[in-house]
Amino acid sequence: MSVDHAVDKTRTLTGLALICVLVLVLAVRGWPLLLFILVVCALGLWEFYSLFWGNHGRIRSRLCAIALGCAMLILTWLDRPQDALVCLGAGFVLVALSFLFRWDVVGEDTAFSPGGIFLAGLAYIPLLLLPATYLSTVKLVYVLCAVSLSDTAAYFVGTRFGHHKLWPRVSPKKSSEGAVGSLAACVLFSLIYGLAFGRAGCFAFILLGIAVNAFAQLGDLFESALKRSVNVKDSGHLLPGHGGVLDRADSLLFALPMVAVVDQWFFFF
Repeated sequence: MSVDHAVDKTRTLTGLALICVLVLVLAVRGWPLLLFILVVCALGLWEFYSLFWGNHGRIRSRLCAIALGCAMLILTWLDRPQDALVCLGAGFVLVALSFLFRWDVVGEDTAFSPGGIFLAGLAYIPLLLLPATYLSTVKLVYVLCAVSLSDTAAYFVGTRFGHHKLWPRVSPKKSSEGAVGSLAACVLFSLIYGLAFGRAGCFAFILLGIAVNAFAQLGDLFESALKRSVNVKDSGHLLPGHGGVLDRADSLLFALPMVAVVDQWFFFF
């Protein structure tokens, strides 16, 4: 068995396991779904801070961020989004206090850097995950499947047919062919899913598919740039064939809030 074939098999098996877990929690919803989202948040935050602070750096700071992030998600799930924003504000107050006490010690130019990373983690993961706590099952299934198919199509089309680099400095392995394959898969799925479960017309779902894919690819490129900025290949090693939680959820984190915002103005489902 070739190395590439083994990697593809591992990636596929991991993906199938994730699908089984997602099907289960979406079927049950309630506390199991919330617990799953909290686990993704906690692991994602740990990986994010590990990119900048190492695996064992600033443990108290990252535990504090995980507590605030999980509180944001729980409060939103309890239909108290205003209190979730208070948690984000509390994070800034903590950063401000840390900055004030550190400023005279480490110097003006570096005193705020850890606080900026702390807040970036809260904004990147729990804040963008909030829609997962209140979107309906039909909408969550749509976003999850659209993003997953986008990523899968980009990987397989890019691996087999990719010859032109999409953005070499940000992600050397991503190709323009893979991006086009990703877009086509997302639009096709959006159209089929919309015809089966939607209330809008075909053209509306084509546009939605384009938008979801654009944000999904943006999220993927953003995480790739983060990893390259600290010279690491994967954000973690928890998911064989996929890397870490952020490597699997990066596209979803950007697509979820976009769909949630659009859903407030246009009734696709």
